[in-house]
Amino acid sequence: MATYINKGETVTITATEAVAYGNVVAFATRIGVALENIPAGGSGTVGIAGVYEIQAKASDKMAVGDAVYWSKTNKEITITADGNTPAGIAVSDKAAATAGVVAVKIG
Repeated sequence: MATYINKGETVTITATEAVAYGNVVAFATRIGVALENIPAGGSGTVGIAGVYEIQAKASDKMAVGDAVYWSKTNKEITITADGNTPAGIAVSDKAAATAGVVAVKIG
């Protein structure tokens, strides 16, 4: 038997470092986006579903449907899986050698 709890669009996390509203948060094997300022050691709400525009690696070309990853080191979306956290799929295109953002469906 299963009991419905909620839509599953947010989770509450305990931050290991301060996180500002709108910043990407990597945890376990996924990412979320802080829906409030979260102090180091404090708990706060993180969005884990939906589409967000996120800074993308300038040299990467991305197409709708590409698997994309979060580089915690560079604080950007990339197509490089190795050493990065799965972020979701691109839902917009981004040309190579172009600075900017890509729309990412997380979750």
